[in-house]
Amino acid sequence: GPDTCLTFVTTGVLLRMLEEDRDLETVTHVLVDEVHERTVENDFLLLTLRDLTDRIEDGKTERKVPFSVCLMSATMDSKVLINYFGKNTPKVSFPGRTFPVTTLHLED
Repeated sequence: GPDTCLTFVTTGVLLRMLEEDRDLETVTHVLVDEVHERTVENDFLLLTLRDLTDRIEDGKTERKVPFSVCLMSATMDSKVLINYFGKNTPKVSFPGRTFPVTTLHLED
């Protein structure tokens, strides 16, 4: 709708936003793609998002809007993330398929 505001940021920028506003009060959704890619920044972001969702569930924030986290990966074992974020973490799966890949080599 006309009031929709989307902000695309890197992991580093989102971590900086969390420094300024630890409850992300103006954010309703965070989507993290390629969550299986392990870096110090990504691991710290997941830790921070888990702590934020725990504080929201416990009523320890001043948030006035709902908050959702969507973690996406085509290769990650979802059980690992569900265990990390809590047993009540919903899971959505989309069936996929692989496509054949042909390797072509350039002649010298």
